[in-house]
Amino acid sequence: MKGKFLFLAGIATGFVLGSKAGRQAYDRLSGKAHELWGDPTTQKVISQAETIARDAASVAQTKVSDLLDRTEASVKKEERKASPTADDGSHEI
Repeated sequence: MKGKFLFLAGIATGFVLGSKAGRQAYDRLSGKAHELWGDPTTQKVISQAETIARDAASVAQTKVSDLLDRTEASVKKEERKASPTADDGSHEI
């Protein structure tokens, strides 16, 4: 029982001390992040990355679309080969 009490007291103490130091560290880190995000150089790099990503997505979309079209044509071709035709004399009853 004494061990559990000491453990809980340690957690409470760590929480109180950590939250005070943690809030200051968080505020400092948050301020730096906002400063960095608002920097024109950062925004320029983000804009360039967005453009590159859009271009890459467009290329990928075109390639996937072409691949799907070719796959669909190939499947239809195989289905025509596999299905019996009226000219071959095989009629199911």
